[in-house]
Amino acid sequence: MRQVIIIFFTLLSFPVWAQEKTDYSLKDCIDFALLNQPKMKGALLDEQMQVAKNKEVLGLTRPQVNASGQFQYLFIVPKSRIDADAFDFGSSLSFFKIDTPAYQAFQAQPKKKYQEAQFGLPLNASLGVTATQILFDAGVLVALQARASLEELTRINTQRTAEDVRLAVSKAYYNCQLADKRMSLLDENIKLIEGLENMTTKLFKEGFAERIDADRLTVQKNNLLTEKTKIQNLVELGYALLKFQMGMDLNKPMTLTEKIGIDEVKANLDIDKVPDYNNRTEMSLLKTIKQLNEYDYRRHQKSYLPTVAAALSGSYGTQVISFKDLFTYSYFPTGAFVLSASMPLYTGGSRQAKMQQARLSIMKNENDMQAFQQAVNLETDNARTQLRNSFISLDNQKNNIELAQKVYDIAQKKYKEGLGSNIEILQAETALKEAQINFYNTLFEAMLAKIDYQKAQGQLK
Repeated sequence: MRQVIIIFFTLLSFPVWAQEKTDYSLKDCIDFALLNQPKMKGALLDEQMQVAKNKEVLGLTRPQVNASGQFQYLFIVPKSRIDADAFDFGSSLSFFKIDTPAYQAFQAQPKKKYQEAQFGLPLNASLGVTATQILFDAGVLVALQARASLEELTRINTQRTAEDVRLAVSKAYYNCQLADKRMSLLDENIKLIEGLENMTTKLFKEGFAERIDADRLTVQKNNLLTEKTKIQNLVELGYALLKFQMGMDLNKPMTLTEKIGIDEVKANLDIDKVPDYNNRTEMSLLKTIKQLNEYDYRRHQKSYLPTVAAALSGSYGTQVISFKDLFTYSYFPTGAFVLSASMPLYTGGSRQAKMQQARLSIMKNENDMQAFQQAVNLETDNARTQLRNSFISLDNQKNNIELAQKVYDIAQKKYKEGLGSNIEILQAETALKEAQINFYNTLFEAMLAKIDYQKAQGQLK
């Protein structure tokens, strides 16, 4: 039974470690980065934030309902000063003849000009609901029209961020491949030198070679081992940079599966293609910003129109003397419907100034688009020139490798036959190594030029 349980949990855990991916092509790295790179996550969050802001603007066009309640205790009930004759009913009672001494004494007193009266009760409570609705507001209408453009702006920014991520990941990926290739070439050279060292040591022991020949090979091997350590550090740094660009854990193991070669550089490449500015995300971004500035101009242009709103309110209130009466005496209802309108008559010239600013922003957008087109032309020409130069250099470096390989093979053959020296072999090996390194450096530069060319053409999407 215990063995069955162990097998069961082993089968459950199998998919977990089996799905742990370690081999990555360039597409795998880019796909991983588009899901995990912090910049991409931030851009996607900006899109969601803009959608939420658009819902906020939409909410302004809907009724706004508020409830309110208030309790007030007037520990000093306010008084009002009123006309003293306001409650003089003497003229109304003039048909009555009152001639008592007290009344005549009262009439003889000097008349007061004002009387003080106390209105209201110390305890007040009210509950109410108010609903308001904007019927017309030019600014809100323009904001509603601009919602789609604002969402498009954040979407384009996300697309631009994705292109930047693709560019950075691609360059880091090929940089790691170059470092791996240099490490592989160095390992091959070290094996060759070790083979020569062992053979020379044997010849020295048999008296057919000098000690200095073996020592010279040992020094060369040690130099290559030191160089290998330095390149290994560069390899680790390159992989760390690639993982950083991908948003991957730096401690996670990974192996690159895609190879770099001349065929990969020339694949899907039209070096004479005329750039289409509309393929560039930056151009779409500039157009969207221009459209938003046009909405801004329209908003200020229509700001002279009146703003119309309606409000409906209802409440219940009471005034009593004691606290318990708040719950026993009835509340008096109050209701009102309000239709309001307001419009600016004179703004001191601020409206015209804002319109002028928006108009200048539109002109600046048009100027930025022209400047961007010139920049794209220059960027495309530069990448095209780099590609052509790289192709020329690749052909030369390829020929140099073939010649250096022939020289090395001849030197090795002569040495084995006793007709040459190990110095000649070392020189041929050094020349071959330099030719190989120069070839792959040029190949890496050609791949970077291709990536820059694709970026200039707007193909990194």
